[in-house]
Amino acid sequence: MGMIFHNLIKFRDAEEKIRGNSIKIQETERINIRDASGRISAEDIFSARNLPLYSRSQVDGYAVIASDLAGASRESPVVLELSGETSIGEPAVKFPGSGKCIKVPTGGVIPVGADAMVPFEDTETTGNNIVFFRKIERFHELSNSGIDVIKGERLLGKGTIIDPRSIAVMASTGIGYVNVIRKIRIGIVSTGNELLYPGKEYEEGKIYESNSISVYSELNRHSALEVKNYGIIMDDYSKIKNAIDKSIEENDVTITIGSTSAGDHDMVYLILGDKHPGIIFHGIRVKPGKPAIFAKSGDKLIFGLPGFPVSSMMILYSLVIPALFSIAGHVFSYTEINAISGDHIELHQGNTDLLLLKLVNRGGSYYAYQVPGNSGSISRISRATGFSIVCSESSYLPRHSNLNVKLFTSKIPEILFYGQYLPVMEHISGELLDISTFVEAGKNEIVRSMESGDADAYLWNYRELPDMTNYYDSATFKIPYGVAYRHGNYKTMAVMYHGSGLYEYSEGISGYDDITYLDNPEIICDYVLNGRCDAGITYKQYAELYSLEFQQIGYITFHVIINKGSRRYEELKNAFASLAGANK
Repeated sequence: MGMIFHNLIKFRDAEEKIRGNSIKIQETERINIRDASGRISAEDIFSARNLPLYSRSQVDGYAVIASDLAGASRESPVVLELSGETSIGEPAVKFPGSGKCIKVPTGGVIPVGADAMVPFEDTETTGNNIVFFRKIERFHELSNSGIDVIKGERLLGKGTIIDPRSIAVMASTGIGYVNVIRKIRIGIVSTGNELLYPGKEYEEGKIYESNSISVYSELNRHSALEVKNYGIIMDDYSKIKNAIDKSIEENDVTITIGSTSAGDHDMVYLILGDKHPGIIFHGIRVKPGKPAIFAKSGDKLIFGLPGFPVSSMMILYSLVIPALFSIAGHVFSYTEINAISGDHIELHQGNTDLLLLKLVNRGGSYYAYQVPGNSGSISRISRATGFSIVCSESSYLPRHSNLNVKLFTSKIPEILFYGQYLPVMEHISGELLDISTFVEAGKNEIVRSMESGDADAYLWNYRELPDMTNYYDSATFKIPYGVAYRHGNYKTMAVMYHGSGLYEYSEGISGYDDITYLDNPEIICDYVLNGRCDAGITYKQYAELYSLEFQQIGYITFHVIINKGSRRYEELKNAFASLAGANK
């Protein structure tokens, strides 16, 4: 069975196989519309009444026959006799005829025979007569019955997710109950000896379980789904099999997490291989998410998600969630926008890339930047605005390429900080931080971006300054850096990656054959603390955060270079100037 994992299928083929092996849920239930938000309609819903239910007034005023006011003006007003009034909730009265008017409140029924309304403020009262000063057209300030919805009009299609807007319309036409597809029942089985429940005391070598919690939380957002978590199952064949069997028996869909590869300790694929018809595919030509499994037991669907958090969640977003709604007869879709890649993006040629992206709104155009990290970096998802599915025919996506982005959130930042991470940047004005995003880049990328003016502010910590035409160097920050260590006589060293500003300042200092290159100055301290390296070149604040010894080498000067063309130019200029003053 392990060889199945080497027979990878294309991402689009995986979608087709899932669709071709899914059976639609037919069972329905009748529920009150107050409980219908997020549920899937089991039928077309038609209005049994017009909306408005009756012809009604849009103002507090007088019902009239419009032709009676044909010659009305300030110079030649028309006087009509007041012949009564109506109240909200009363049925229609018969209009007494030409030369008369009736007082009607906002929302009140228009008397039968009247064809217009005149607001109080356009009239004067003299005894039992009302003076009108201008002519009006028929149906002035009047809503005729059926102008919004007509009797027999389709309000909602079968397979549609019911939302509060459609509930408002249905309720207005008198619909109190709707037939919906019963909830899709889903079981989650998470495996792994290394897992700890969040809240438990940490144990060396363990990791806190986040996958099943995030999968559960994501699915539980949808009212059409009913989700049950079967907890953490240890890496024992019988225990995993029993949990999977129980979930299959109790649910329409089972989602397993972890143990999907074909290693000696991976058992899920062996268990699923014994089901009938068993594994439909094991392994997809996709990054991340390659070890994903799709299987069946009878008509029950089983999805095996990889153990790495990003792989797990991206397969959930791209394949599993659309499949779950398809079972209920709904075609699921994300809110999507078109964006332009702000940087060159590396791809896995011949595979499908699930790209996690940060977006920034630049004057109505959206620019997308890849969120860096590996399959285990769960924070990548929380930092992303959305994701894009790219069938990778080449090894890279050129800068300024078009991308279709499926959104996680409708909140898209307006300010782009680009360059090397400035440790004190988190203390900038909260209002600006809330509408900004940061993209890390090396020297060449910063220079190229500055030539195009893509960002609102650039963070530069290299010795030689770039051409700052059209830019303002608003503030400088001197950040102490040096060697962080636990013990003297260190022999192995961690430094930042080639092309970073901190690496430039590290050249000629380390002098070690055994050097580890990392992509974050804080991670350098973690490596030192855990004995992966004897020492590392980093910023002082991180050495202090990890309670390491620190030998200062000097200061790295950060320049905040603000784009004079930014819509937030003055705000950014003042904010960084204030931050620089507070940092001295």
